[in-house]
Amino acid sequence: MTRPSLKNSLFYTCIALVLGATGLWIYGGVALFDWVEVAEMMPYQKVVDTRAGQNLHSTVYFIRQNFQIQAPPLDSTPEILGIIVALMGLAVLLFSILPAWQALLGATLWLGIVAFSLSDASLVSLTQIISSQIFSLSLLAFAGLSVLSAAAIPSFLLGLSHGVDRLSSKRNRTILGLFWGVNLVLTFANQRFDVGIRTAIPAFLWSMVAVGLYLYQNKGNKTLLGLGLLSLSSLAPILWHSNSPGVLAIESWNMINQVMMALLFPLFIIRNFGPLMAQNLPIHKVIHKAALLPLHLIQIGVVILSVGAVFAFNSGAYHQGMAAKENYTGDISALLGDHQMAEIHYKNATLHSRINTKSNLSLAALAQQAGDTETFAYYVAASQSTHPDPALSVALANVFATENRPFDALFTLQKSDLSDPRILTQLALQYERLATADSAAYFYEKAASLEPENPLYKANNLYAEVVYRKQRPEFDPSEDLATQANLLAAGIPTAPMNPSFIPSADLRDLVYLYNGLFYWKGKAPRLPLADWQKTMGDLFPELELLNSWQEFYHEKPLAALNQLNVSIATDTTQSSGMTGVLAFWKYVTAFPAKTPAVTQANALQMLEKYPFQLAVLREALPFVPTKTGYESSLAALQWNEQNPAYYSIYAFQALKMGEISYADEAMDKLKSLDPALYQAQQASYLAEKQRALQKTKF
Repeated sequence: MTRPSLKNSLFYTCIALVLGATGLWIYGGVALFDWVEVAEMMPYQKVVDTRAGQNLHSTVYFIRQNFQIQAPPLDSTPEILGIIVALMGLAVLLFSILPAWQALLGATLWLGIVAFSLSDASLVSLTQIISSQIFSLSLLAFAGLSVLSAAAIPSFLLGLSHGVDRLSSKRNRTILGLFWGVNLVLTFANQRFDVGIRTAIPAFLWSMVAVGLYLYQNKGNKTLLGLGLLSLSSLAPILWHSNSPGVLAIESWNMINQVMMALLFPLFIIRNFGPLMAQNLPIHKVIHKAALLPLHLIQIGVVILSVGAVFAFNSGAYHQGMAAKENYTGDISALLGDHQMAEIHYKNATLHSRINTKSNLSLAALAQQAGDTETFAYYVAASQSTHPDPALSVALANVFATENRPFDALFTLQKSDLSDPRILTQLALQYERLATADSAAYFYEKAASLEPENPLYKANNLYAEVVYRKQRPEFDPSEDLATQANLLAAGIPTAPMNPSFIPSADLRDLVYLYNGLFYWKGKAPRLPLADWQKTMGDLFPELELLNSWQEFYHEKPLAALNQLNVSIATDTTQSSGMTGVLAFWKYVTAFPAKTPAVTQANALQMLEKYPFQLAVLREALPFVPTKTGYESSLAALQWNEQNPAYYSIYAFQALKMGEISYADEAMDKLKSLDPALYQAQQASYLAEKQRALQKTKF
């Protein structure tokens, strides 16, 4: 422990922790609630195809996106890091003041007492208790380090003010002293009385600067470095998980210490070093060697006065520290899956600090996970009353909307930050729910104007332009699939679909796929929709219609009709829309069309492409195998039962297969539908039937 390299390592570790804590404080920690983007399919009726003088009206989908507020799982990293650093600091501290065997014996005895007294407790309970005790010890260590470091800044400024002569030193001391004193008073006024002076140095920075300077001034003292490690270990979980009472407790206690030291430090300097200052000697180098009035007596005075100030201020720092400890223990319980104990600890924290944000939001997160909407809203509202947050406004508005209180949701959003496009998006959504189309379109447009490059707001604005303002939007080259999906729904051509496109399990991808196939039709690439339907059919049932759509527009109308017919029979949720598509496809497939000449080489292809064209059937059937011809004529008849022309074609194919009874039934039906056509076909049919009977006898 006496090796210089080890001391240097301990010092650099402490400084790294100070800098890391400062950076984490500036960053603000991890939010207890996250913004989660939610995509919704908004149906829109339009003409999607025109053939044979008929229009196919069907549904396309716009993507409308908004936000939900969700509590993410807690991250155990800061707690693990804090415990590791605390154990390191405790070990350094103990080994520096006690023999190794005594330190190890003491640690073993403590663990033994805890384990014995809690012999019936589970491993989870033991973990909660031990980690809580380590955290409490680190808070106490930080309280002590705060007192010890209270003189670090004035002693540093004293050294900085030393000049080449007495006059320059006095001038420097006056300037730096005034700067330090005024800023300290302003910061204390902000921290204690919330006077709102923005130019004051933040209280947390005063704490970190004081601790950092003190560790630098004592970088050769392994005992103080161990105390520093133990103290700083508490900052990782406090700052990472936004444990606001812990931050307030640190700031409050440290500022009280520094103010008390500011009152006592001039007395300490004048009493000990007045004659030396008159000679312009560098007294900053011998501050810790003061003989008449030692610095530790001043520090004891700071402790006494600071404790008195804490109680004079209604024990604010104490209660904030206790709330921080309970919040930490609640986090440990939540990480270990003991939500009941987590709730108890968070509620205990509110007994010490009723309106602290961390406890209320943690309780709200537990309620959200349990599906308790009323409790969730209560704690969110409690937090909003003291620390308004746009995310929590959205969370509360979403609860009101779910509970069918649309105006409460609207008023909640209107009281939030209207310069935030996320809030404007939620306002637009709420106006939609109230059927106020103009206001909805206005707020979608305003959100897009605030962040014009954000694809979410851009896609929403496209949706509003078409659905509410009935405008044709301009082409947008954005690669965002929600934007492209909305452009396709509006009838704006985008880049053709990539043959290698593979959608993820995301509505934005799937709606882009749906609208793309509807828009590009036969120009779209053939995609493995049947495979995607197996994995994503539950999320996006429209894949069933797409599968048939792809077959039809890639010149396999019979396969498409059969698939769609089965879908209608099994899927009652979309049968009405699919029935219209089925009727349109059946009509245009049977509608007379100009077709290429049928040859033996292309007969099968022509039957697949034009299965209901009478001319194609008559010309192609002689070129195909008998079974294929029979199946083709049967399919044509089944889909066109009211057209007499298909009966005679089927009857002749049935005779070729030896299905004489089926052929007779077809001719009987033809006789009832069209006697003239029956008479015209009767002679040929009887001759063909006679040949079929001869084959049967043979």
